Amino acid sequence: MANESLHTTDTEPALTSLAGKLLNLFVSPALVFEEVIASPPKLLNWLVPTVMVCLSGCLVLDGTTSPERTDAAIRQLLDAGRITQQQSTALTVHWLSISRVVICLGTFIGTFWSAFVLWFIGRVFLKSRFGFAKALEVVGLAGTILVLGTITTALLIFATGDASTRPALSLLLFKRAPDNPLRAAFGVLDCFNLWTAAVLSIGLSRLTGVSVKEAAFWVFVYWLGAKIALILLA
Repeated sequence: MANESLHTTDTEPALTSLAGKLLNLFVSPALVFEEVIASPPKLLNWLVPTVMVCLSGCLVLDGTTSPERTDAAIRQLLDAGRITQQQSTALTVHWLSISRVVICLGTFIGTFWSAFVLWFIGRVFLKSRFGFAKALEVVGLAGTILVLGTITTALLIFATGDASTRPALSLLLFKRAPDNPLRAAFGVLDCFNLWTAAVLSIGLSRLTGVSVKEAAFWVFVYWLGAKIALILLA
């Protein structure tokens, strides 16, 4: 029999504003998710932080993009035969606009996909039923951490002058080439991605009623598998 995860408690969590939820997520995500689960679905709970991720990504893009880096990226695509000379000319003119669209589209797709993954894990592996909208709120709010991660990444890029620098263990191999396999492997251990996965584990735990340890097992199995797949496909 499926677990009834969205249960009511004797003491309802205190209602807070969206700004309060975004701030409290950094110090007490469990309380934030308990309030979200006990309240009716709210569009802004996932939409606002997702838009914040989009904006932070676009701002960092504007701050770190230079004509030299743009030309190098387009030249790489051209040499690989992925685009034609005519397309490379168009990309040179519209690079920033296209990149902004890709960032925003990827952010929204990623939010919905992550919510589906949480919902799927809860439904199939943890035998629990909860609405997709609640999973979307949990994922959206957790995205606030990615805003901080994006800003930190931008600061590291400015400090090192290396566009591939990330707040991960790969910093220990900073002097090696960006395409070094060991550096790429260490880059998987991005502290903000790990932090986000941990917060999502807490959210999944609250959605399903299982322990954080059990929820974390499934979240990190998926997260690690996805990272390994991206490295192999790169």
